[in-house]
Amino acid sequence: MSQGPNPYSNQVAQGISQLAQVRAAIEEAAEVFGRKDEAGRTPIVVVPKRQNRIRWGLVIFGIFIIIVGFFAASQNAGFGVAGFFFGVLFILFGLLRSLYIQVPEGANALLSRGGKHIGVVGAGLHFIAPWVVVSHLVSRREIPYDAPVKEAPTRDNVRAAVDTSITFMVTDPYRFVYGISASGFDQVFQAACQDAIRSMVRLVTSDQVNDLARQETAGLRDSLNVDVEQYGVTIAKINITDARPPAEFLQSQEARQLAVLQRAEQSEKQALAQRRQADQEALARQQVVARVEREREELQVQVQQAEARRRIAELEAEAEMMRLSRLEETLRNNPHAAQRELAMAQLDVARSLAGNSRAVLQVNSADDLVRAFVMRDVLHNISGQSGEAVADGHTQNDRPAG
Repeated sequence: MSQGPNPYSNQVAQGISQLAQVRAAIEEAAEVFGRKDEAGRTPIVVVPKRQNRIRWGLVIFGIFIIIVGFFAASQNAGFGVAGFFFGVLFILFGLLRSLYIQVPEGANALLSRGGKHIGVVGAGLHFIAPWVVVSHLVSRREIPYDAPVKEAPTRDNVRAAVDTSITFMVTDPYRFVYGISASGFDQVFQAACQDAIRSMVRLVTSDQVNDLARQETAGLRDSLNVDVEQYGVTIAKINITDARPPAEFLQSQEARQLAVLQRAEQSEKQALAQRRQADQEALARQQVVARVEREREELQVQVQQAEARRRIAELEAEAEMMRLSRLEETLRNNPHAAQRELAMAQLDVARSLAGNSRAVLQVNSADDLVRAFVMRDVLHNISGQSGEAVADGHTQNDRPAG
């Protein structure tokens, strides 16, 4: 998870030391190890202010009391005895402090005699010879250390920033104190961390930088342990607290992602418009097909109707031919019947013409004219006979019943 800027990390990035070696009394070592110094550094080594553990103040004070008691004994023997007793007591207290040391919890003490290292003791009360001194107190607590890297190139040559928190502890105080100082280890360790982190970042691409904070750091820890084990230091834990590309790169990535989203949205809209157009075209084709189908069905109906009419006409023609055949056969068998039927037909035509005063008769020959007059007389006689019959009918109806 990305965290806010750490002022102390900024100081570290600017080259300010994080580890310190300070001078203090052995009695103050526990308090010194528990807090940072004025420069914000973590004390990991304390050099005692007094190598000699004899309380010379108490010894001198005891000698002074003995001398005072000696002079007072000439006047009062009791004062002399009391002065000697208390003087010896103070001298014993001053000398007794040199026979033991109190090493604070969470520290190791390096012992030397005549400037030569003779051993290491842990926390607690230790009785040692007055000529053995405590040269250094070394913290054995887990010490946090920040190793930020501002510009670590990735595999695609993007400068990434990585914030790393490392926890280490001094497992061999002798090699740490006499092999390298606290300030020297600070510089060496910072360089080793920078190199290891840059090598790790070089293996990933810019898109994978943000995932570094969630990766396993066992490989990085093993690599750093190889570099610092010669100084008696062991890496306990490594946490990558933040890993991020440059702000300009993130902005360009966001702009690129936004452009991709916009293109995707535009493509989706275009695809939707194409689907709509395709649906409209398909609907139009369906309508055309439906209309053509309806027209085809109507045409089929018309064809069927025409076929029915043709069939009816054929049937009528066949019936007419049959009738004409029968008529022709009748004419051959009975010619007079044909003339009679012709006369009856002409009589029907004449009757129709007689009833229509507007009828126009076309005469082609004299025979037709004579025939026309004959027909007129016949029709007139028929009309007269019909009138007389009607009159007789009226007369008979007018006569009283006998």
